[in-house]
Amino acid sequence: KSLFWFAYNAGKKSVTLDLTTADGRAVFQDLVKVADFVLESFPVGYLESLELGYAALSRLNPRIILTSLTPFGDTGPGWNQQADDVVLWATGGMMALMGERDRPPVRMNLLQSYFHAGAEAAVGTMTAHYPRELTGEGQHVIVNMQACIVWTLMNEQAYPILHGNSVQRNGVFVGSEGMRQRTVFPCKDGQITLLLAGGPLAFSLRAFIKWMDEKRMAPQWMVEKDWSQWGPATFMNARGEEVQKEIDAIEAAVTAFLMTMTKAEIYAEALKRRILLAPVATVADITASEQLAARNFFVPIAHEDLGATLSYPGPFAKLSTTPLAVAGRAPHIGEHNSEVYGGTLGYSKEKLLALRAVGAI
Repeated sequence: KSLFWFAYNAGKKSVTLDLTTADGRAVFQDLVKVADFVLESFPVGYLESLELGYAALSRLNPRIILTSLTPFGDTGPGWNQQADDVVLWATGGMMALMGERDRPPVRMNLLQSYFHAGAEAAVGTMTAHYPRELTGEGQHVIVNMQACIVWTLMNEQAYPILHGNSVQRNGVFVGSEGMRQRTVFPCKDGQITLLLAGGPLAFSLRAFIKWMDEKRMAPQWMVEKDWSQWGPATFMNARGEEVQKEIDAIEAAVTAFLMTMTKAEIYAEALKRRILLAPVATVADITASEQLAARNFFVPIAHEDLGATLSYPGPFAKLSTTPLAVAGRAPHIGEHNSEVYGGTLGYSKEKLLALRAVGAI
């Protein structure tokens, strides 16, 4: 009855099956014969040790697609190394960019490496599904979770080549080995995110400073400055105390201005003035979002055993012909044994009882 179980297993079906028993493996083989996909995250080589590797499964069902989520792939010097989320976040390179510059790196909250790997596994699985529709043959999709994290680094990988320096761990700041500029600012009831940059973004910064000036909170030098020459590359790659002093002075004036208003007040006015900023939403803010409510994003799901109905995040996309939906609450362990084994596989009640008696299901 954990919230984690509720959140990440809503709408799924649950069966129990012991692959270490001969009867359990026979049941699994029957499932493979009628399945389209098999997703697994066992240690590399475990299924092969049970004679249930891809070669064996494809003989049972040539169309089967087996997707294996592995920490480091199935080849190379690290193929048999184990890893949890913090190890993957570190070996993928992202942890080096998380946290403050003058402190050790930190991991992002929750199991981010697993979430990224799961998304990439879904993409890889469906990529293998397309040629199967043409040829009738499945594939073995091997997901390297470390590589999934490397792909989240985006522009950091090219920074040394393009700019001559590396992106540094900066917390709520942006910048490289030179300057540091804040991107998250406090306000009366929380924080907002705002990039203070001119150049191609000068229209937004000018509008922001005009707003400050109307409230008599903009220093005159900020009003008079030519922001068209102060693009992001100027301060992100700059070095020198004078540039940093200017950045610090701008941020001090902006912070003082924002601290006079709430997130809602700031955002409403920013939309009117076409200023590029956004409130940092808390969970409470998300649940109260008018935009999400207008799209019926949150859906009620009944939990009979709790005697309550809980609100869940709904589908990430709306499909015009085949709409997505949260099918229901998270299952109890083995809740659908009879439905899957009896219904899908056609096992008799006597066979189910026998399998249960020997511990196969």
